[in-house]
Amino acid sequence: MTAHLAPFADADPLIFLSGQLAFDAHGQIEGDVAAQTRLCLQRCRAVLQGLALDLHDVVKATVWLRHADDFAAFNAAYAEVFGEHRPARSTVVSALVIAAALVEIELIARRRSA
Repeated sequence: MTAHLAPFADADPLIFLSGQLAFDAHGQIEGDVAAQTRLCLQRCRAVLQGLALDLHDVVKATVWLRHADDFAAFNAAYAEVFGEHRPARSTVVSALVIAAALVEIELIARRRSA
């Protein structure tokens, strides 16, 4: 099944990324929440780079975790990827549509004035 969505919507200067799951190159989701978080953010970074943006342009993240107990591991992996940049973030616990998914991440980025 292919989801009926676009990878992003451009509302210049804001870019709204669709939620990303940790699909690997073979369309599989594996690994713990930290590995899945890193892969979700790599996928987000790839979408942003296609728009000449990067994670430092992110102003807001919304995160869904399957398990509340995964928050610490998720947060550590998220902080590792974002480094000193700290966009606003909401994190909730929710069932996810794909059974193997432990995390889903959507981002809002902003183009900066030249």
